[in-house]
Amino acid sequence: MTIFGIDISNNNGADIDLAEVAREGFGFVLGKVSEGDEFVDHTWPAYRAAAHANGLLVAGYHYLRADCAVTAQAELFVTHLGDAAAMVDFEANSGGIDTFWAFVTAVNSLGRTINLSYIPRWYWQQIGCPDLSQVPGLIQSSYVAGSGPASALYPGDGTGFWNGFGGKAVDIVQFTDQASVAGHLVDANAFAGTSDQLKALLGLTPSTTEGVLMALTDAQQADLLQKVQEVWEQLRGPDGQGWPQLGKNAEGQNVTLVDAIARLRDEIAGRTVPTGTAGDVSAAAADQPKPAA
Repeated sequence: MTIFGIDISNNNGADIDLAEVAREGFGFVLGKVSEGDEFVDHTWPAYRAAAHANGLLVAGYHYLRADCAVTAQAELFVTHLGDAAAMVDFEANSGGIDTFWAFVTAVNSLGRTINLSYIPRWYWQQIGCPDLSQVPGLIQSSYVAGSGPASALYPGDGTGFWNGFGGKAVDIVQFTDQASVAGHLVDANAFAGTSDQLKALLGLTPSTTEGVLMALTDAQQADLLQKVQEVWEQLRGPDGQGWPQLGKNAEGQNVTLVDAIARLRDEIAGRTVPTGTAGDVSAAAADQPKPAA
């Protein structure tokens, strides 16, 4: 199974319709978050939200620069990343492998985990072919000629594009920068595996609630939490202590809505309801004279 994704940034404009991207069969989006120690991509927040809203897995990346302090770059990236997997773009002007690991360590120290590493084979060779065996989620780029639909351009899972290097297997291949997607020409990527395997690569556990909530925006998660809290309070009463207007149980505690309904059921069935409880109201009503037929 092959899952296709796109790589976008401000260079592609802010008008790519990710709903259409999803309809065209893509499964994930890699979007630029920041670069160096001051550039923030203005298209990222909207693309991140749209990816989540349309069921696309999403990772945000930072273009690492060797001419900026690594700590400042990590802080900028984490500040603007939001609810997405984390990726480092390590290529031209990014420095040596020591700079790469310093950035990864800095990001991890801020409570986020780098999941993906874009390291083109040509850049790996340029910096002396260092060991990459411990690199998280290696993405490498080798481009086919021409433009068109990603699925038509993709050379296949058996292509040499997938050959590992630096002691690391390739996890994702970026195979073109001319894929026709939702009316735009963009970078296209391929993942040769299942959706669950891709989620695991991005640090998402398919069987957990976290994986589900990652598909919601911050506003949607806040709205969901508020609704759950309202339902809980209606069932259990304020602070879970029952509702005083529904009466008390044998232990003198306020009864919950469920308990009150159960008591009412018993009363309707003709069972005796103790005085001083929620059943008194219904019992009193039952003692009232019935209107003549």
